[in-house]
Amino acid sequence: MSISSGPVKALPLRRTAAACAIFAFFSLAPVPAPASGRLPAPNGLSPAAAGPEDVNEQRLRPTASPDSIPAEESSQAAASKPRDRDYYEQRGEIVWEVPSAGKVIALTFDDGPDPGQTAQILDELKKYGAKATFFVVGKRAERFPELLKREAAEGHEIGNHTYSHPFLTSSRSTESIRSEIAAAQKVIKSISGSAPVLFRPPGGYYHERLVHVSLAEGCLPILWSWHQDTEDWKAPGVSRIVNKVLNNAREGDIVLFHDHVQGSSNTVDALRKILPELSKRGYHFVTVSELLKLRGSTSGVSKPSDSKTD
Repeated sequence: MSISSGPVKALPLRRTAAACAIFAFFSLAPVPAPASGRLPAPNGLSPAAAGPEDVNEQRLRPTASPDSIPAEESSQAAASKPRDRDYYEQRGEIVWEVPSAGKVIALTFDDGPDPGQTAQILDELKKYGAKATFFVVGKRAERFPELLKREAAEGHEIGNHTYSHPFLTSSRSTESIRSEIAAAQKVIKSISGSAPVLFRPPGGYYHERLVHVSLAEGCLPILWSWHQDTEDWKAPGVSRIVNKVLNNAREGDIVLFHDHVQGSSNTVDALRKILPELSKRGYHFVTVSELLKLRGSTSGVSKPSDSKTD
């Protein structure tokens, strides 16, 4: 994709400060080697109570949604047009992947926690000393706090995936977007002890106001490698998920999985094949924040010696 023609003007002061602060956080020295969609209505809630957008459907490829630009940017020539991927990547305001990070991959799981699926995923990750990032929904974190605590205790990263999993399209008010992100931040911090520094918008929808609000709330927007959307929420079959990940594996990938899928889920069984094969190929599994701190590194990380298989 190409960005809009013409000179790029400075971002608004507040947004620039927020982006710089978050960039500085992820620009620290490389970390040591690791020691090792749409959401269906939450259980117990009717579709009506969960909201019309809480349907188990994920966009195939996230795209910028048209948006009304904040007043301070209204003078820009291209302000009325949606921004594309290049626009945000060049500013470090949204991350899809980190191809310069070395032989590492970040596995990410959306929509949990789930008492059945999340627990099994954690068990599989532990066998390989793999660390992952869980983008959790605030409502579900409130219902299953012990799983959130377990994720944190086992060294995984917890990201913000909104409080109730609505699609934060450009038709939503700024306050509605802020409320969803802030509410999830509060819940996650109260349970895990730390507020997330990463945010993944449900369905992969992004636009100027969403980016602005996310950065203001202290969260860097994270999407996923376009070639690593497993579509596991569709339960397409174990082999399809496995082939998608293994056939497309690249250094610095961010892989999209889900740890809460209505009905039958193929994710756990797929991981049982993906984790050993990628390990055999020399890949190591890190959190998204670790991946970002390895940005620019070409040496990769050494394999941890204390990985457990129990």
